[in-house]
Amino acid sequence: MTVGFLSLPTELICRILLLLTPGDLSRCAITCRTVCDAARNSVHIQYKLELYAQGITETATLDSITFSRKTYLLKKLASLWRSDFHAKIIFLGAVGHFMERVPRPQSVKCGLWWMLGDDNLFIRSCDGNVELSWTVLPSQGRFVRSVIVDPLQDLVVTVLLSFPVSLHVPHPGQDHRIFQVEFRLASSKLPYVDSAFTSLECTHTFDEPDRIVVLYYLNLHRTGDLFIRIIDWRTGHAKSYPLRDPVGSKSNFHLVDEQKIVLIGEQGHLALYTLHELDGSPQHRATYLLADLQRSFRLKFVVYATPLFHGTAARPDLMPAYVPSLESQIMVLQVLCHPWSIILVIDMVIFSRQAVHSETPVEIPWSDWGPQYTWCFPSHWSHQISVFGSKMAHTLPWNCIPESGATLEGFSDDQGHFYVHIWNFNKRLIARAENTYDRSSPDPHIRKLGQLTQSCFGDMILTHHYTATVCRTPFMANRFERLLLEQDRLILSWLPTSSLDIQMVYPVIDMDLAE
Repeated sequence: MTVGFLSLPTELICRILLLLTPGDLSRCAITCRTVCDAARNSVHIQYKLELYAQGITETATLDSITFSRKTYLLKKLASLWRSDFHAKIIFLGAVGHFMERVPRPQSVKCGLWWMLGDDNLFIRSCDGNVELSWTVLPSQGRFVRSVIVDPLQDLVVTVLLSFPVSLHVPHPGQDHRIFQVEFRLASSKLPYVDSAFTSLECTHTFDEPDRIVVLYYLNLHRTGDLFIRIIDWRTGHAKSYPLRDPVGSKSNFHLVDEQKIVLIGEQGHLALYTLHELDGSPQHRATYLLADLQRSFRLKFVVYATPLFHGTAARPDLMPAYVPSLESQIMVLQVLCHPWSIILVIDMVIFSRQAVHSETPVEIPWSDWGPQYTWCFPSHWSHQISVFGSKMAHTLPWNCIPESGATLEGFSDDQGHFYVHIWNFNKRLIARAENTYDRSSPDPHIRKLGQLTQSCFGDMILTHHYTATVCRTPFMANRFERLLLEQDRLILSWLPTSSLDIQMVYPVIDMDLAE
């Protein structure tokens, strides 16, 4: 039956594909070459995927949106992030009462913002209609290590870590319960029926629709191993697997989707694993190498990306916060290495191609993937970054777009204001914008990379295009805490006194601002 479908005329295949949901359509395009080619050649399919990727979902599915309506929505979306937009406040609020100023984790998903501070969880909606807070109580000598909120699942995952943080294990072959994972309803705080208990130190946690993925490092007899623990939060089943490939105790990791995970080693090696659909067991597929370091630098990597997950939503009233295709996603690596720190933007389409299906691990040198799938910019540790889909929000001290390769200075103590820049690396959007923007404009919307001469990887010459816009509304730099980007919103926070001030803004053009 599959062969019969693929033998149909391309036009008929496209008509059939338009009946699929955007998520199913994207997965078919990734796994089948014929479907991928048909989707690329259909303007209607491209618009459908683009609208879904950018979060424009006015109906449960996009099937009922007409072609002219899709065109209008795409034009409206493009106008929101042009170079002369301003910020319109849609919500102001204050949360908490904190004794000292320390960095506290903040996140946003599906229009809900949350923060964990002093064992209290605060949740706010971007429209101001939802305001929740409760104390995450330690239990039986444990303290809160991490909290994750998944609004679509109406789920709060809490990781409780035992005292002390370091535990002597006399018999490594035995299980020793060190941390506890709890699952509660975000709306009512009531516990889920099933809860999984694990037995080793937790260092990082991320969630996907049916699994909790924990990365931890175990030091036994002067040798260290990195492990991954897969927990099915619906059934309570949990199992650990060793990761013996080129990663170390300080590795970062990012869940790409339900079946792919990327580990970033201490030297910047990107190790791609796939997780078995049934039990979550990892298989090493490929390692992407970065360019050679110019000196024996000690690098620190900070990862920014948007999760790509699909699953049954317990809260269908919330807007989707996921992009459907790796072609609409970027991963940003902030490589901190004074004084030559850089931002490396990676097109995540590289994680959906031949390397995923390799039965034996392959090592891919920088020359085979870097120049084709990356953008590189100078960076500074004081500039904040947030990523959603193919867009990156970046705080800079200027209200003009910097030239490619320009040296970036950090924020000073007397810095009065900063500005938010939005850079977009979606190649379909760039190609469409190249046909519409005014090339004689003194502030061009489309930029091209130049040569980066001062970086920890030496000279880097990349020639890809990207779109660059800047918000003309200045924001106070004093006591600024965090910048978050989701859909067409920016969430900014300050800690001027003991309470955290939150400001959620929406991009508007001059005529909308006047209204």
